[in-house]
Order: sequence, then structure tokens, then C-alpha cells
Amino acid sequence: MKISIYIVLLAVMASISTLVNAQEIDSKDDRLDVQVMLGTKIGGAAPLSLPREIRKIKSYSPNVPFFVGAKANYHIDSKWGLSLGLTFEGKGMDTKATVKGYKTTFNAVNDSKDELRGYYTGDITTKVHNLYLSVPIQATYQLSNHWNVQAGPYISFAVKKEFYGEAYNGYLRHEQPTGDKIIVDNADYDFKESVRNIDVGLSLGTQYAVNRKFFALAQLDYGFNNIMKNGFESISFGLHNIFMNVGVGYKLK
Repeated sequence: MKISIYIVLLAVMASISTLVNAQEIDSKDDRLDVQVMLGTKIGGAAPLSLPREIRKIKSYSPNVPFFVGAKANYHIDSKWGLSLGLTFEGKGMDTKATVKGYKTTFNAVNDSKDELRGYYTGDITTKVHNLYLSVPIQATYQLSNHWNVQAGPYISFAVKKEFYGEAYNGYLRHEQPTGDKIIVDNADYDFKESVRNIDVGLSLGTQYAVNRKFFALAQLDYGFNNIMKNGFESISFGLHNIFMNVGVGYKLK
């Protein structure tokens, strides 16, 4: 897995170098510029609304909260433009919650049908630590000399997947909500193999030009698809990658 991460980092660096070279070739053309950026992010793999099974969120913290990347911008006219980017980023979180009637599978690998399944009530932790290589394609609009906005789709390819946790201080109703009651002092689960390899979504953001070279940025990313594969049944509701990115950037031209 570490080798894959190194390969992705090299790919990002090579892509940035390619973008820089393209920018240098077209240095006389004011319609093209290249930006590099980095920053942090907050969010998680979350349902669209809080499910009734989750009774209380006891703690939350972002995990792998970073992004680094580059984008090439083509200015169609003084207002409108198009951009193509390449970003290496983390999309993760650590949470603790109290749940009731939460459908899940314990001691599970790959949503195995042979493991203990049912409806859990008690405390549970969830740890999602995923790394992606993302390609955003955006339309841009210049609001003023300092502000612009961008919006468009992205596609992300998972290069590292982690989705695991544990349950404690609770009980499980076996197979059915009224099934046999099984006391759960401590039980683990691991669903990483059921995480999708591809995440597709929409980005909406803005940039503020501090000067001719430096800028600040904020961007909301929303994943359209459930991050878990079709047929996954160990969580009864869909999870979407929803993240707010905040960072800084530098314009190479």
C-alpha cells in the first residue's frame, strides 16, 4: 500500500511538472495559467440526513485532512474560463456515536455472510481513512479583480482504503430487530474491501487573489454515489463523501 502511495505522489509531481512546462511553452498567451495549491479539509463519509439509528454523536475528528494539487486554467474571455486539475487528497474521519437498532455485521471482512449480523444498540466507533487521486473539471467566472467562483464535476480514484471500527457496551438483536439478544462487550468490523474504487461528485468553490501570485481558496465537494459498493448490506443507509476544503495557492504565471 505504501508503494501505491509513493507512485501516486510521483504521478502528482510529474503532472505538476507537465503543467508547468505547458505553462512555460504558452507563457506569451495570457489565456493560460497554472496554479499549485495545498490545504486542509473537514468533513466525512456521511448520510444526507442524520438517520434515526444514530441517537448521539459523541465525538468527531477529521483524519488525513489534506489536499495538494495543481490545475491549468484557460480563460475564454475576461469573465469565463475552464480549468482541469489533478489533486492528491485524503477523505477521512474518526467518529464515536451511540446508536439504536443499527444494522451491521461484526467481525466482518468484505461484508461476509458468515459473520454475526443483526441490529446493534450501544456505542460504536467508525474510522474512515481513504486516499484519492482526483481529477476536477470546472467552469470559472471572474466576479472582480480579487474574487472568482468555480463549479464542476470531479472523479476520484481510491489509492488507499480503510473503513473499520468497533462496538462496545451494547447488545445485538440477531438477524432481525426482534431477534435473540446478544450482549456485546467488544466487537470489531472491517469493511475496507467494500469501499468503492471510484467517487464521482460536484465541486463548488471560490478563490480570493491576495496579490498577482498568491490566493486563498474554499471549496465544497459532494460525492454523488454511496462510497460503499452495490450489494453492501452491513450499513442500512448510504454514505457520501462531503468535504469542505480550505487552503492557499500560488499562480505560476
